[in-house]
Amino acid sequence: MGLINSLLFSDRTPALLKRSLDLNAQKASVHAANIANAETPGFKASRFEFEGILRGALDGSAMPLKATHAGHFGSPVQDIQGIQGVTDVDLTQGRIDGNNVDMEKEVTAFSETQMSYDAAITAMNKRTGILRSAITDVK
Repeated sequence: MGLINSLLFSDRTPALLKRSLDLNAQKASVHAANIANAETPGFKASRFEFEGILRGALDGSAMPLKATHAGHFGSPVQDIQGIQGVTDVDLTQGRIDGNNVDMEKEVTAFSETQMSYDAAITAMNKRTGILRSAITDVK
């Protein structure tokens, strides 16, 4: 598996696609939990965001920070695989029972997340096909 991993994930694009798959799966889980708890009194919907963080890391727009003390903040992200998303709880009131899940919004967001996941899978499959073709067409 080591050789296959090095071929498939040896540069930035496949590493980005792999991390995107992981983060989209986490985001889908958050939407699924929100949908599953749509009728639970007092439940507060959560949001999982990673797109801006990933984009900032890729284009270098994330402001580089300098630590004056090791405990001030975590180490800078060394690679794409180290990028983490952020989960926030929506504290708005919502319904009278305290639940604030908006099913229409959740189903739409879940669908968008699924499309993003599918696009990353398609891109990974294209890259794998190119590598397979290069390997099998060698004469």
